[in-house]
Amino acid sequence: MEERRIDFIILFSIVFLFLIISQSFIFALNLSTSAVFHIGDSLFSIYNNDAFNDSRDFRFAVILLHSSDTFHFFGSIGAKNDGVFNDPFSNRYYAGFYFLINEGGIKLEKGPLKLILGKLHQVDVIDSPYSLFISSFPVARNQFSLTYDDGSFFYTTRWVELCNLKNGLNVYENLRSANYKVYALKFGKARFGYQDVAIYVGKNFDFEYFANPVPSFFVQYVNFAGRPYPEGLGETNFIMGFFFDYSDDMSYLYAQVLIDDFNANRFLHPDSYQNPDKIAWSMGLKYTGGFGELGLYHAGATKYTFQPSAESDNQRYYGYTYYPDFVYSKDSTDVILPLEMLYAGYKYGENNMAFEVNYKPSILPELKCSLEFVVLGERSPVNPWNERTSFLPGTHFLEDPVKEFRMISTFEYTKTIMHGLKINTRVSAGYIWNGSVLVPVDTDVVKKPVLRPLEGNNFPFLSLDLSATFSMSF
Repeated sequence: MEERRIDFIILFSIVFLFLIISQSFIFALNLSTSAVFHIGDSLFSIYNNDAFNDSRDFRFAVILLHSSDTFHFFGSIGAKNDGVFNDPFSNRYYAGFYFLINEGGIKLEKGPLKLILGKLHQVDVIDSPYSLFISSFPVARNQFSLTYDDGSFFYTTRWVELCNLKNGLNVYENLRSANYKVYALKFGKARFGYQDVAIYVGKNFDFEYFANPVPSFFVQYVNFAGRPYPEGLGETNFIMGFFFDYSDDMSYLYAQVLIDDFNANRFLHPDSYQNPDKIAWSMGLKYTGGFGELGLYHAGATKYTFQPSAESDNQRYYGYTYYPDFVYSKDSTDVILPLEMLYAGYKYGENNMAFEVNYKPSILPELKCSLEFVVLGERSPVNPWNERTSFLPGTHFLEDPVKEFRMISTFEYTKTIMHGLKINTRVSAGYIWNGSVLVPVDTDVVKKPVLRPLEGNNFPFLSLDLSATFSMSF
């Protein structure tokens, strides 16, 4: 407890000093309110069969933004009555609504330095619906980020609190954090860089992972080995990868790869055991021309990627997920948390591939269209090796006898009615074949469930969102 307090004193001292040296004279305050009416399916209904199908709910949000040359303050509070989460006061006091913090934090900028802290949605260095190191699905988590960008070199270090749970088996499961780093060089309109993530458990904030600019692999390796005594955390997972992107006035293209584990034995020791490669990849292109804006994207990941580990009956908890489980109780019923809300990296996680096409026509720029096709195999982001006690030798990718297929198209239209008032209509329609179902597992030491595609579990997907947003500036 004392060590944690010292770490945060150092962290907030940095923030305070940044505020002292920053000076600004132009201020702006923006207040925004929005209301959304939803009918039909949702992400929860895909995972929970008929439990959330054909639902009708309202959502409200209030956003406050205060900006200056160097200081930005923003916060968003929402209310929903979709019934997907527990709330002790929802029905008694708030007519079925529960509250949530969508985002809240501050951003400080001075020259090449930028500092961000708060409960925020994270952003990857690449612009894609299939970013690998930071999920494109918006999940707000506590974080503290420092970025340096001088136009030719780019560096980011970011602490993220994955979870800080009240209940659970032990401190290693309840308290989990990560540190994300990016090192990039810029060559004209192109960037090439290295990314890594260190996931550690049993501790909320590790100062060395955040402050030491050495890649996290060496921090983990040296401290764990001991020079002369082991330091830091013994239970840590290291993930690394690379990215390339190029952007100009008309186009943006990128490629990104993530490596959680690589099978070097295929080259060094072909006769020894062959551990599975745990790799994800993503690539995409966006082009703007006379016809409009067109985007093409693809990503995938091998089996076991982003999972924790378990070896010799010793369970690890360092999977790259926000929470150590994906099933929770609601009104004495088990509810599956959609895995897109669980993975901290690539939103579809392990053992899948995904394709997306989106288009914005030049003759109607208020309209956005997209079509996504996803193939999913058996997966469990919280159970190492799924139902096995150890890994299946070799690399595996969508070898399942039954696979889940999703095809969903979305049309979104936004129109400004008057100054400060916008309306939005969003329609999504599609179909899911062999939808995955929850399968209990008791054949290993972890005994956590998996999601497995079920042949014949086919159902349509249809949802409608109508929203209005009003903004005013002071």
